[in-house]
Amino acid sequence: MKKSIIFLPLLLFLAGCPGKDREGAESGERRAIYVDGNRVCFTTDKNDVLNRYILSTNGRENKKLLVGDFKHLTYPRTCFTVNLEKGLVYGASYTLNGKNHYYTFIITNDGTVLDLGKS
Repeated sequence: MKKSIIFLPLLLFLAGCPGKDREGAESGERRAIYVDGNRVCFTTDKNDVLNRYILSTNGRENKKLLVGDFKHLTYPRTCFTVNLEKGLVYGASYTLNGKNHYYTFIITNDGTVLDLGKS
């Protein structure tokens, strides 16, 4: 019994964190969306098909701004007008051509869109 108490933490230490370097893997691949003022496009390529999308604020209150599921949208119907406030963090999760994607960004006080995934 004593050996198993020592062995288990040692095993976990040697194995490392199973999710390391795969943050967001369950959400799919990181891919930017087009943001210009209050206009948001999940894609601008006419060959892409948007099947599902969610755009929400990330913070104290998560507020869903755009939601669509079981869709078959092509550009320009992949673009939406939404009120985006400066200084808030936004998260997008969407399915494009059957592949899941995600994107997080903030709009600075001067209106610049900052990709929160870039180091």
